[in-house]
Amino acid sequence: MCAPAATARVQLRVYSGAADTVYNAEHTIVAVTEPGATATIGGEAVKVYPNTGSFGAKVQLKPGTNKIEIAARKGSDKAKETLKIYLAEKRAGASAAKAETGNKEMTFAQPLIVATDSGAYLQYGPAGDRLGGSKMCFLDSAITLRAVGESGSLYRVQLSANRFAYLPKEYAHAAASAAPELNVTGSWSITRGEKADRVSIALPARLPYDYWTEDGDPATLCVEIYGACDNSNWITQRSLDLGIIDRVDFRQIESDVYRVLIHLKSKYVWGFTVGYDGTAMRIDVRHAPTSNGMKGLHVGIDAGHGGKYPGAKSPAGLIEKELNLDIVLKLRDMLEKAGAHVTLTRSGDTGPSMTERKRILRDAGVDISVSVHNNAGGSPLSAPGTAALYKHSFDREFALAVARRLLELDVNLFGLVGNFNFSLNGPTDYPNMLVEGLFMSSLEEENLLADPEFRTRMARAIFLGLEDYISEALGK
Repeated sequence: MCAPAATARVQLRVYSGAADTVYNAEHTIVAVTEPGATATIGGEAVKVYPNTGSFGAKVQLKPGTNKIEIAARKGSDKAKETLKIYLAEKRAGASAAKAETGNKEMTFAQPLIVATDSGAYLQYGPAGDRLGGSKMCFLDSAITLRAVGESGSLYRVQLSANRFAYLPKEYAHAAASAAPELNVTGSWSITRGEKADRVSIALPARLPYDYWTEDGDPATLCVEIYGACDNSNWITQRSLDLGIIDRVDFRQIESDVYRVLIHLKSKYVWGFTVGYDGTAMRIDVRHAPTSNGMKGLHVGIDAGHGGKYPGAKSPAGLIEKELNLDIVLKLRDMLEKAGAHVTLTRSGDTGPSMTERKRILRDAGVDISVSVHNNAGGSPLSAPGTAALYKHSFDREFALAVARRLLELDVNLFGLVGNFNFSLNGPTDYPNMLVEGLFMSSLEEENLLADPEFRTRMARAIFLGLEDYISEALGK
């Protein structure tokens, strides 16, 4: 496939494109030489990126065997490789539909009663990708459900007469009996705590639920309780001066679906947690931080990947876990200089699990959190740009503030991405978002990421976006 290099005195390594046989006439070749060298692909001069030595080009192949020469030169030192690439006609049936994959859904003859374990969650359907299925919400433990079927590693569970969801089997165990199909609600109480207001609703059993912020109105939290019917004749507010809740209400959406409405004093949500104390539902809604802007704010920062999970690797050999950590440590220093308190999920080359990272942030009681990653994919000759990602609608303004600052780095916008199904964006305990800095697979963006000064600027952009959001949300 490759002829021996003419000389090894200057580095030359073909990163991608050295294929024996291809079926498309347009072909992309990427190689790496030493920074400061010049290079050609197929006799045409190409740009060598100064920080990495990476270069690449698209070539047009002719049917049959093509010989593509790749050459690099630095001073009097030279290196050359010749790729032999065969352009074949597309094979008959090459574009035929792929065979059906996935698991067949099976309905049980009789429902199986299961109870949730710690870490359980519901998802909307049986489909999934590398991030898993689209999650509805996390559930407390010891909630009994009727599993009416299964699809691979998931139970199909019945939430109410007309609503179903999917529960991972690994977070459930067989239970002796389920709660009655219809359960009446008891009295409510709303109290003010030191850091959160609490709504408590008496129920006869731990029932499944879902939660979200109202579409178009992040100042309204919604919690739906499945299998519940209203009989709450007392909704008692124990303090006239609640920290963040303005008022509460309910709607009986269906005969066995009970919706709790919690109206906040501000459109900014600082986190909420739904669970149970015994069989009483507990909804804790966190107060706004008492910090003076950034001073006194408790920020959680996650450096993506780490340890045996390196993440993406660029053509020139940059490792994502190392870049993520470098940006995070720079961001930490900026935050601490501004008077913030910082909790890191990792400060070195360790690889805590997603569960452990969430535990670190939750147990630390962070006010807000950011996860820092870099991306990969697409054409190495393009510059897809930066992205700010969030799961819950109340985190959109936070992600938007950071995205605006990232664009000041004079990079493209890949996207402001909502409903992002990443594990660290799932919790509602505190506002959170994720940064995908740039694409390591892009030669242009790899060159930027290789520059320590650019990584400092990226950390600064995240800091300023966080500062902008806090200033707006706290009015300081």
